[in-house]
Amino acid sequence: MKDKSAKWLGLLLLVFLNSCTTDSTGGAGAYPKTVSAADETSAIQTLRTIATAQAQARATRGSYGDFSTLVQAGFLDQRFASETPILRGYRFRMTAGESDFSVTADPQTAEGQATSSSRHFYLDSTDNVIHANGTQTASRTDPAL
Repeated sequence: MKDKSAKWLGLLLLVFLNSCTTDSTGGAGAYPKTVSAADETSAIQTLRTIATAQAQARATRGSYGDFSTLVQAGFLDQRFASETPILRGYRFRMTAGESDFSVTADPQTAEGQATSSSRHFYLDSTDNVIHANGTQTASRTDPAL
């Protein structure tokens, strides 16, 4: 019985090691794509969090706010305590005024290495729809997600 279990374990190990040496269609080659998808999902969720914080600021203060204002008011946490915070490989930039705001999320290059993510995102107070661009900073004119 032990011999049979060892053979199955060996076979599973061989299959696993073989999958780790395959191209980007599976195995370890799929890891960068998985990380990219996770980073993009995080950026999209962060944009939604920012939109919620802006709605709270507008309802309580009568105007939208920049990152610093939203952090000080307790609508965003300390990760956003920067003019252009970087979260999970994305740099967020925001403009905010009394009656409108817009925010972009761009893949960030860290220490000379490009992030695994490639899409850029945009959201504003006009319709709270997230727009995406695969090659450059996104804007309101880019396709919605």
